[in-house]
Amino acid sequence: MINVKFLVTGANGFVGSNLVKTLVEEGHEVRGMVRETSNTVNIDDLEIETVVGDIRNPDEVANAIQGVDGVFHTAALYSFWAPRYGDFYDTNVEGTKNVLEASLDEGVERLVLTSTASLLAHSNDNRSLPKSTDQLPSDYKITKYFAERQALEFEDRTELDVLIASPTVPVGPGDLGPTPTGRLILEFLNGKMKGLIDMHFNLVDVEDVATGHLLAMQKGKSGKRYVLGNKNTSLSEVISLLSRLTGLSEPRFEIPYSLALTAAWIDEFFEGFLLNRRPTIPISAIHSTRVDERIDPSPWIEELGMPKTPMLKSLKKSVNWFSENGYLKNKGELN
Repeated sequence: MINVKFLVTGANGFVGSNLVKTLVEEGHEVRGMVRETSNTVNIDDLEIETVVGDIRNPDEVANAIQGVDGVFHTAALYSFWAPRYGDFYDTNVEGTKNVLEASLDEGVERLVLTSTASLLAHSNDNRSLPKSTDQLPSDYKITKYFAERQALEFEDRTELDVLIASPTVPVGPGDLGPTPTGRLILEFLNGKMKGLIDMHFNLVDVEDVATGHLLAMQKGKSGKRYVLGNKNTSLSEVISLLSRLTGLSEPRFEIPYSLALTAAWIDEFFEGFLLNRRPTIPISAIHSTRVDERIDPSPWIEELGMPKTPMLKSLKKSVNWFSENGYLKNKGELN
């Protein structure tokens, strides 16, 4: 698959921009789809074609997909909160439907959908989707569940090759948003994390995730999911490593779940309901801390031949990127 032309939706995003860089470095022609209001600093210096469009608009999606050989659909609303459920559904489900249908109509050979490995933590075997959305703690997870089910059903009844790329918890450069994980890292780096609720998950370097997407496109089997992960860890271990990297002190105490949940309910009522802005402590974020998202990604990683960057190095890249891009309030205090 040399000199192939790819479309990347959400090309300016965390995973999307790292994927675009990887594709360009590998000699592929890239068209990046971004919204009119998108911050494109992550891709401004790359030699790619950019098309303005919204995945919620079928005509704009069809225009973006014309003439490409493969599609990486990374665009999504990734957040613990939005003003309404429809914001998640319109982007993550209807937007995915638009990309699938346009890809089929335009004769695209293969499509890789970016999902999330966190869905698998709610199944009995940690390797497949749960049977329902009953136990999913957030609108983001619910709509990503529907998007993945939709994509796999589409693959089953059409001639389009569809593969699922399911990253675990990525960290590294380009976290422009930042993502919920990036916000936790920044809370620590900026001295706002006085305590924590520990949680367990699998951490992966975002640049490895980008490589994993390309490997899935090149080597993966249609209709199959590929978990792109690396190291099982905990928030307390991540904070300890960040402390080691920066010289900043670790939080002194662990916050009881019941106390955090009460604070989240109060915060979401005032900030979310009354003021219609993103709460500092979304309820779904607290619920998610109760889910053990550790997983063994080795079967998928070995099949693809995906790299595994050491966790400390990945965290260092994240810290450096936040520092270099003006996210740190006390940059001079870091080692």
